[in-house]
Amino acid sequence: MKKIIIALLSLMSASAFADIYANNGFYLGGGVAQIKASKISKDWNVVELMGGYKHNSFVGGELRLGAAGQSDPNITAYSSAYYRVESANNVGKTYLLAGYTYGSMSGTTDDGNFSGFSYGAGVGVVIFDTLNLNLEYRILCKDNKHNIDLKGIGLGVDYRF
Repeated sequence: MKKIIIALLSLMSASAFADIYANNGFYLGGGVAQIKASKISKDWNVVELMGGYKHNSFVGGELRLGAAGQSDPNITAYSSAYYRVESANNVGKTYLLAGYTYGSMSGTTDDGNFSGFSYGAGVGVVIFDTLNLNLEYRILCKDNKHNIDLKGIGLGVDYRF
């Protein structure tokens, strides 16, 4: 965990000189993530779809939908809404996410819904002017009611319009 945070912070310095004219506007993407639960000794491979709007060079909003495959226990589906702060140039980007996640889980003693604060950090590499490859670490959900923390690492792509 500490190594991931150190790597993310060191890569953040690479985009310290941000291009204030970075791509603004809408973006769509998708990715995969491996999510671990604090209460359950289970890992899930999750598929995510995301879309967002970058209001200006540094601030935007993002929505995500995700689900795991068939397993028991299982994260059947979740949705997240994030406030996204980003620093980007023509080589890479770093970003922070803060928001809220709501989802459902089956096959555990606490069948039902989970919800809570969600946050994370990521780095991206520009492949083309409008296509990015992203690596991120997120706390998907901190649900105090069910005493469960879902966290993981993800890899994704996004296309900027």
